[in-house]
Amino acid sequence: MRDVVAGDADLRTDPQRDVRRLSIFAIGLLAAYAAALVLLWRQGSARNLGLLMIAPTIGALLAARIGPGVIQWGRPKWWLLAGLAPAVAALIAYTAGSLVGLDTLHLGTLGRAFEYAPLAIVVSMTGAVAEEIGWRGFLWPLLRGRYSFALSSLIVTVVWWLFHVPAILLGWYGSLAGLPAFTVALVGMVLFVGVITDRSKSVWPSIVAHATWNALVLTGFAVAGAATEHAFSGSAAIVGEFGWLAAIASLALGLAATWWHLSKPAPSEKCAAVPLTPPCQS
Repeated sequence: MRDVVAGDADLRTDPQRDVRRLSIFAIGLLAAYAAALVLLWRQGSARNLGLLMIAPTIGALLAARIGPGVIQWGRPKWWLLAGLAPAVAALIAYTAGSLVGLDTLHLGTLGRAFEYAPLAIVVSMTGAVAEEIGWRGFLWPLLRGRYSFALSSLIVTVVWWLFHVPAILLGWYGSLAGLPAFTVALVGMVLFVGVITDRSKSVWPSIVAHATWNALVLTGFAVAGAATEHAFSGSAAIVGEFGWLAAIASLALGLAATWWHLSKPAPSEKCAAVPLTPPCQS
């Protein structure tokens, strides 16, 4: 029995099967994504964008099953708290912006937004889980077993950017005018979430980071359930996920975290939850 288990583990982590795993992941992702796009197009509504968010998980589950491969689940640890950092960075940027007149802070609404923030984050986790199982549960650990942090980040950035662009071009999500700022924010998020995924060996911190960003930053720290009550208001070019304040904050945090991560590597760092995965490249 032990030999069978060991053989199965060898098969799931054999680097020679990585191309097969990536191919299956890509096929599953694209098929699910295309099906969701068609369904949303026929409905003529963007209210069910969560259908698109499920696509990475479908690809990851297929790759893990057929590849066969590994989804790095990990355990919830104190690194979960680090997942709050992107939203905190954006909050600081929004507040600083209000001091120089770039946006407006509604202090009372901000207090209410904090009260409802836990609920908003929990609700947002549904979509975050659907994406992150694919991105940081499957794709990121597989890439980090083969490539450097920089190259892995570049690949995930391109894939994640392309994942969002169709919905933006169709007018279902964000705005085309805000695409440059969104791109900068996405780069920062890929870097930061890559760091906390490497360090925690877990998908859960990335889920917290993704959910918190969507619940708070994307909405301008709106009160949960009250779409018209925003703690920060201003031009869409300044406030929100497609605004420059959040973009600059995200990039600054991502670069700082990356510098720390690469300058102070963890002892015997590896990027997956199984011992047979090759060491990460720095």
